[in-house]
Amino acid sequence: MLTSDRRAKAGAAGLLLVVAAIAGLLIAALALPAVGGVAIVTRDAANKFNNLSVPTLGQLPVRSEILDRNGHPLAYFYPSGFGSKNRPIDRIPVSYRRIAPVMRDAIVAIEDSRFYQHGALDFRGTLRAIVNDAEHRPTQGGSSIAQQYVKNALILTATNETEKADATQDSGLRKIRELRIAINVEHEMTKNQLLAAYLNAISFNNNAVGIQVAAERYFRTTAKRLTLTEAAMLAGMVEDPTKYNPFVHPVNALNRRNTVLARMAQLHYLTSAEAQAAGRAPLGLHPSTRALQSGCTSRSVRDAAFFCDYVLAVLRSDPAYAQAEAQLKKTGGLKIYTTLNRQDQRAAEHAVSYMVPAPPSQYNPGGNAAAEVLIQPGTGKVRAIAVDRPYGIGKGQDNIDYAVDTRYDGGEGVQTGSSSKLFTLITALEQQIPFGFSEKVVSPTVVGGFTNCHGVLAGNPPGDFPVTNAEGPGKGTYTLYNGTTQSINVFYAHLEQKVGLCNVVKTAVKLGVHRADGRSLFQGAGKRGTAAYQYPADDVPSFTLGSVSVSPMTMAAAYATVAARGRYCSPIAIDKIVTMAGRHLPVKSADCHQVIPAAVADAATHILQGVMVSPGTAAGDEFTQHGVVIPQAGKTGTANNFEFAAFGGYTPRLAGYVSMFYPAETRSMQGDGACFRSAAGPIECVGQIFGTDAGQIWQLTFDHADLGRSIANFVAVPADSIYYSKGTGVASPKPPKPPKPTKPTKPGGGGPPGPGGGGHGGGHH
Repeated sequence: MLTSDRRAKAGAAGLLLVVAAIAGLLIAALALPAVGGVAIVTRDAANKFNNLSVPTLGQLPVRSEILDRNGHPLAYFYPSGFGSKNRPIDRIPVSYRRIAPVMRDAIVAIEDSRFYQHGALDFRGTLRAIVNDAEHRPTQGGSSIAQQYVKNALILTATNETEKADATQDSGLRKIRELRIAINVEHEMTKNQLLAAYLNAISFNNNAVGIQVAAERYFRTTAKRLTLTEAAMLAGMVEDPTKYNPFVHPVNALNRRNTVLARMAQLHYLTSAEAQAAGRAPLGLHPSTRALQSGCTSRSVRDAAFFCDYVLAVLRSDPAYAQAEAQLKKTGGLKIYTTLNRQDQRAAEHAVSYMVPAPPSQYNPGGNAAAEVLIQPGTGKVRAIAVDRPYGIGKGQDNIDYAVDTRYDGGEGVQTGSSSKLFTLITALEQQIPFGFSEKVVSPTVVGGFTNCHGVLAGNPPGDFPVTNAEGPGKGTYTLYNGTTQSINVFYAHLEQKVGLCNVVKTAVKLGVHRADGRSLFQGAGKRGTAAYQYPADDVPSFTLGSVSVSPMTMAAAYATVAARGRYCSPIAIDKIVTMAGRHLPVKSADCHQVIPAAVADAATHILQGVMVSPGTAAGDEFTQHGVVIPQAGKTGTANNFEFAAFGGYTPRLAGYVSMFYPAETRSMQGDGACFRSAAGPIECVGQIFGTDAGQIWQLTFDHADLGRSIANFVAVPADSIYYSKGTGVASPKPPKPPKPTKPTKPGGGGPPGPGGGGHGGGHH
């Protein structure tokens, strides 16, 4: 019976005969003319080899970068190779010149000392490897560096079990296939390029692929700065990254490193004295403390994690990015330039987290939430997305982006309160209703006569809308101007009935408003006949008071439209996507287009500027920068029993929308739950919150936002405009009576149970 050594030698001898036969035929085919039968056989073998069907090497996996608008990294995203059991592949390729000479020498010495003398097939090295393997003397590998590069590349690019098996099976067929591909590689690359490619494709264990990441992982340095002993240790790991893992088997790693040093001396890369001196040195490990970043949970993106999550959600959910999404997961190598403005993001993140700290917090005992979106008017570029929760799935963290639509990892949306009066205001201005148009109102009241877009009475009961002012019972006369700046609910119910509920909803749709679940406002939501059913918006008279749930981003885009003088742009967070080859992948356009006349938008801005000064509802929420008053406009909003507060505001250069609310799993913003930290610092427990409270977040944000170096102004409404045909509207024809000093009545719900719910919306405080 043969011993194991004898069996190994017998197997080696058999393989030697196979390799010798193949190599002999190939060499003969290349060297001998086609003369006689032997030459014909040789030629046929060579032809079969040359015509062998082999896979082409695609792009090797490499991490992608998510960048801010200035090209600074926000986060990294790692492809998951099939051959790595779906573990993230941390790989950063570097050029030949960015690899230390001692590293290049060490790898050539121990893996392929005749690298610069032979082609893809090193016949002498192959024979030597067979003998060494049979006698258990792993001094140097048998496969050429080109063949090893091919093997590693095939493993990294494997997409299924078959490809993985083909790349790793121990068979002559694999060797022949590798050799065939290696010959192509040798023709396509210079020796130096091939050596760099090989070093960039080697697995060094511990989630390190390629020499750059290995240098960082083991020695906290770069490939270019590796020392002799560091390079020798890494070169030694290549033969068996598990056996020579220095974190687990330091003695093995040290002995193997010294083998590499001895080989380098033997080949005259070093003197014997230098090799011996280096061999006495310890391993000198200096492991990196940098954990493998995992997308939006990495520290580098902590203050913009929800923005990062939104970008990845868009890539994942929007068909326009199907190509980029597939490449991001499979091969990576993308540079994803976003629209994020770091200054704006920091300002928004600080504001929401300061005023409504993530629970548990003494300033937020009710566990309420706040979200804010900033958009650049006229471009649709999202400058910031802020949520007052630590991002993640761990304890005390949240991965629901309350600022965006459901499909983009968002929530179920929020009610908007009187900030939705914007759409009724614009509709009235489009119908040339002037600033001084007046209406006598009584609170509470029932306003009737609403019809939907099909001409059918809307509301429950049909046509009726019970509504109350936030101030409670009272009566008076209000104009379009002061009815807006003071957010008078009953006035706006009458105005909505006058201009047409259907027209108001159409205006909102023109400004990009849709339900948080992505459906049109003209569609219902939920199961009809149940308490959770939501009627189409044109069947809900309380639409003007913000009773339909939408995302803060949707509202930010609507307010940005007014700031851009009627030009609507779809929100975009991705500016461009560039591959490693410099090719630009398709990105979605903001599709900016005029949706309302500029004169109408300017008139709306004129009125909304009045909201920011006394007696407007947001007086006190206006801001200055460097002591200078910046032109600004906005609208407060409170909805559904004071469970939501909102503020939409803008300057000519930046629009923002803030929502304060309670997530479904927490208590209502009532009683001791209605607590937050005011912009001035002290805690406020007001019992009932208003849009002006959300306005404080907006104010704190815009105090520190990037509004440009110069002041931009709004376009003034001409003095001869039809909107001044009945005066400025600042004062009513007859001063309204002050409200009675009674406790505010509990307003109607305004929520989804029925189409006629009232909702108060005022946001007066």
